[in-house]
Amino acid sequence: MHRLTFPFFHIGDQIATTPIPENYFNSTGERVVISDKRIWAFKHNPYVVVLDELEAEQYPVLDLMPDCRLQEQARNYAELTNSITASSQAEYMCLNLGFKDVTLRHPRLYCYEDSRIVPDKVVVHTTGSDRTTRADEAPIRTARGEDALRTMSDDVIASILKNYADWQVIQVGGECDKPLGGHSIDLRGKTDYWETAREIASAARFIGVNSGPMHIANCYPRVDKRIVLMEFPKQTLLKYRPGDLRNWAFSWIDPASTFFNRFNFDVGLTYSHAKL
Repeated sequence: MHRLTFPFFHIGDQIATTPIPENYFNSTGERVVISDKRIWAFKHNPYVVVLDELEAEQYPVLDLMPDCRLQEQARNYAELTNSITASSQAEYMCLNLGFKDVTLRHPRLYCYEDSRIVPDKVVVHTTGSDRTTRADEAPIRTARGEDALRTMSDDVIASILKNYADWQVIQVGGECDKPLGGHSIDLRGKTDYWETAREIASAARFIGVNSGPMHIANCYPRVDKRIVLMEFPKQTLLKYRPGDLRNWAFSWIDPASTFFNRFNFDVGLTYSHAKL
């Protein structure tokens, strides 16, 4: 067995690595070990053994890096696939860990996967992580091509309320997230991670920004996902695409989703927010 270690601990950071244990098991016939008590996303994962720190130290480590900030790994993936665009974070990590057969290509929480899909239910998340309150990270990553925070503008919110006037609209997220308003049902600050996952798993559609709930939604392939890339200006959206290994911010974005922007016109592979 091997022990998983985690470089990051936010929602998306954890969820992005959840396909590794199943792929490891399918490759080796063994489960992986986790000992870090901060990790919640593996609670229902049947391919994980939870041990205390002393017990876990006897096992060799699988170092996980979900994005392409390590250039050696980015070059290795590009050489293996002849592509500068990762088809998924799961494939990117598994190939760099030496797994030849990637049988699980999306994150997985192993919970609520058989939920009944409500045809006219859409779950919305308006606000990404508030980096303005964090000392370890710039609020806007200008070096990665960003020029705005990951918070839906009034125009984007108006498009959602207009286009989904006849839908059951559920807002999830933190208590201080920007309110959706209108006819939406406000669950901000009222659900934990697992309750949020249950709401998303039963929705026909998820609309959100690049955030933790987006990664929760990625665990449910039956849910149609529409992601508004609020943080990127036109020139960045023209230069990069989801999964692009030339920019580690884009390597977090799953190409399987449909992407929109904050403008009144389409840009690159993104659609105008009016078409949400």
